[in-house]
Amino acid sequence: MCGLSLLEEEEITKRIVERFPETTLGLSTPNRINLLVALGYLPALAIYLRDTEGFDHVTSVTGIDYPSKNLVTVTYHLGAYAKSAIRRIVLSISIDLPRQEPKMPSLSLIWPSAEYHERETHEMIGVVFQDHPDLSLLLLPEDWTDQPPLRKDFKLRGR
Repeated sequence: MCGLSLLEEEEITKRIVERFPETTLGLSTPNRINLLVALGYLPALAIYLRDTEGFDHVTSVTGIDYPSKNLVTVTYHLGAYAKSAIRRIVLSISIDLPRQEPKMPSLSLIWPSAEYHERETHEMIGVVFQDHPDLSLLLLPEDWTDQPPLRKDFKLRGR
């Protein structure tokens, strides 16, 4: 199968927006649906996407620091192994968090494949994923006490 037809992608998007009207559509391209989600609706949307639409794994989690907007944006990229009709589509869900205290529920209980991606986003951007099974350092030295290194205001020490 070459991927979803535009009509099939539109139907998935329509079902999501009907079920979660507070969800905002971002710019979508063929084989890609981008959603901006209010934090309070994230767990319910994640369960719906897994159980109803067939998005069965997280391929990545990214965090972007926007100091001028006083936000950190976390984006999950989802895929589907088991449901061949949507196998080639990537669905991204983005959540804006306050930069001073970026906290959100972990989705690792919904998608176990999110666990290491959330750890990396915690470590590099400083997002706290509540109820995550292990937010210990993954890439940085275990004695790291400085701010997250991918924050825009991080200053490299030394040279």
